[in-house]
Amino acid sequence: MWRKYFSLRLALLLGLGAAANAHEVSTAYSRVDATRDETWFIFLFDVLTLGRMAPVDANADRRVTVAELTAAYPAIETFLRSHILVGINGQPADLGRMDEPAWSKPADGILSETDVGQRLIRFTFRRPALNPTESVGLHFGRLFAALDEKFAILGRFTSGDRVGEGVFSRTEPYIVYETGHRVPWTQQVAQYLKLGIGHIFLGYDHICFLLALLFVPRFIDLLKIITAFTVAHTITLSLAVLHVVNLPPRLIETGIALSIVYVAAENLRVHQPRHRWRLTFCFGLLHGFGFANVLGELGLPSGGIARALLSFNLGVEIGQALIVAVLWPVLLGIGRQSWAPKFKIVLSAAVLAVGLGWTVERGFGLGFIPW
Repeated sequence: MWRKYFSLRLALLLGLGAAANAHEVSTAYSRVDATRDETWFIFLFDVLTLGRMAPVDANADRRVTVAELTAAYPAIETFLRSHILVGINGQPADLGRMDEPAWSKPADGILSETDVGQRLIRFTFRRPALNPTESVGLHFGRLFAALDEKFAILGRFTSGDRVGEGVFSRTEPYIVYETGHRVPWTQQVAQYLKLGIGHIFLGYDHICFLLALLFVPRFIDLLKIITAFTVAHTITLSLAVLHVVNLPPRLIETGIALSIVYVAAENLRVHQPRHRWRLTFCFGLLHGFGFANVLGELGLPSGGIARALLSFNLGVEIGQALIVAVLWPVLLGIGRQSWAPKFKIVLSAAVLAVGLGWTVERGFGLGFIPW
């Protein structure tokens, strides 16, 4: 698979010596390391190239300092995320969490003219993997279009004892690397089932939403609510995972928080909400997108996507059923007590306060709630 790139790489390397001084060819480096638990994306760019991604000479004094470069890291990270496309197991993915950029800093904190063109800065992204990664794709088309048509990236891929090399260019911006891993379908089912159950128990926003919904006196009402929520989130989970419909994560997470706020507020206003299952269905659509984000972060197998999706969704339903089986009898028993109305007000107000906190935090990209 890599043979067609070797001649291009050789020609490029032979021409670098003559072109380096004239800066006709800019060269960067990329490396992908696929391990059992993580996929690492590593990119090395010189400071001159970084200056085309974000302003690294903030005060325009024609010299770059370590402080200016450090201040430009967020803008550079944003540029890389929007201009480097990643595929994991044939599905679009994100780069993952970025480490602190690493490089050899000048002792005096100021980069010379030579340093700007030659000193490399390493950007490392780590993406967790639910299963061993089966294939990794990198597409630099947007990056080439934004920087320089003569820009080239030397690529290296490793996975266990497998090693591959290639050259990304404007005419060949995309490479897919096969790791050789294949996960048995039985292991896939078990892992995605476990992931679905775990997500519900660790998804405190979903638990709060369910808790606010369960103030109903009749089992038939409970059944309608749970069925509506299940059907709704199954629809949007499937649509999002299959990339039929995609919404921005911030919009989804903020919408989930608002759903908690609305249901808790309704508990305070209405003694016995009617047709709550209809409201639950609408909000369940939003929660389905939230479940899809979890799968998007951990990736799907290249084969058996429907099986993995079904297993994850079944895990969500099992976790949800366990939570309801514990909470509803407790709330039903409390509802028979004389102090039940006050309890409902206190609990709903607490859920409302948490929901408002999540709404502000997610809507404005803050991080003051630790869970």
